[in-house]
Amino acid sequence: MVIEIARRECSWLRATEGWLLVYGRRKTGKTWLLRRCLDWDMYVTVTRGGECIVESSGGVDTLPLADCLKAVTARVRGEEALAVLDEFQRLPEKYWDLVAVAYQEAKGRLVLCGSSLGVSRKVFDSRSPLLGLLAPLPVRVASMSDTVASLSRHMGPRDAVLWAVVARDPWLIPHLDFSRKPWEDLALKAEPLSMAAGGLVGEVFMEEERSLTRAYEATLRALASGEWRLSAVSQRLYSAGLVSSPAPSTVTGLLGVLEGMGLVEGIRLWRTRGAKSYYRLASPAVSLLLYADEKYLSAGLQPRPEDLKARFALEAQFAVGEVLAEYKGLRQAYTVTPEGDLDVVLLDASGAPAIAYEVKVGAVTEAEARRGAELARKLGVPKFGAVSLTERPEAAWLDEAYGPEDLVEASRRASEKALRAGNL
Repeated sequence: MVIEIARRECSWLRATEGWLLVYGRRKTGKTWLLRRCLDWDMYVTVTRGGECIVESSGGVDTLPLADCLKAVTARVRGEEALAVLDEFQRLPEKYWDLVAVAYQEAKGRLVLCGSSLGVSRKVFDSRSPLLGLLAPLPVRVASMSDTVASLSRHMGPRDAVLWAVVARDPWLIPHLDFSRKPWEDLALKAEPLSMAAGGLVGEVFMEEERSLTRAYEATLRALASGEWRLSAVSQRLYSAGLVSSPAPSTVTGLLGVLEGMGLVEGIRLWRTRGAKSYYRLASPAVSLLLYADEKYLSAGLQPRPEDLKARFALEAQFAVGEVLAEYKGLRQAYTVTPEGDLDVVLLDASGAPAIAYEVKVGAVTEAEARRGAELARKLGVPKFGAVSLTERPEAAWLDEAYGPEDLVEASRRASEKALRAGNL
């Protein structure tokens, strides 16, 4: 079964004019988007060996870097052509001035694409010759609503919602067996897939100084292991000798950089003492695979499906919150209290709570729904709903109830709206 995710970034690329820098972690679909969504005249890929593969209507050729840059810049200067320069992070900075000069005389358009942490920082640095010439387009994992909407064309609502949690990372799709449950398939293939996930993340930091690279990777693994408080992450890095102090402030800079690259996201915490954000890996698939590596594979153990199911449920909770927030035009938040958690809280523009939800991969029991509703009431949330990825909750007293069919419909509407508008 060949599955492709219809992504909103495609509409944005088609609607946008001007020169662009497309960047993000490797294998998030950048090249796929550029090849399929842009009507390019020249597509250039910088190789690891210091050459260029040049594709155009005249065929495919291989050129030295200097000749390649001359060909690209001449094309956009001389005609209203669209050229793509992929793997831009491999291009030595001595060539950047040639790109900047071409911009001043260009009739055409150039789109640069890079995968390293350093490329976006260097391009937008105050000393960069490319500063102000390129609009940024960060490409992260596909949105949950785009993924659910696309998968629902190939499978039933229950499977579409479950699998969308991990299939939004496009490199994983060819390796998945959709006849299984996601946590079963990932547990079975944990060793090779976790090695691939670690490699994808590690390659982002190849240009960084070694000790800093270790700090970034350790931060990601701490988050994948379930740590989310700054104090816990900083203590872990301090114990490993990767930061100079266990103070939470020592990791804020690291997390800021990782957020900027789309590797980490901070979910707003509402009515939670001692923390403003719940930090997590932006890719549920990478999070699950690094979790399997940290907790089991590194100890010589093979994770069982039940070992990953609980972690999968947490990832599903945040993914569902993303869909509901987009569908309703509200902001996603999370609440952690000594009395329990509110899985999803949706806030309005003023920061006031609109509704809270209990989210379960399986059925939502009456007792679970009642506990969640009582906590929401105590915290001042005016409405309460329940969401099951298996079947629609039946309690008549709920303000809202979503089953898999309802989540597919909400995802389709949100995705279609974003695709029409070209919004990211």
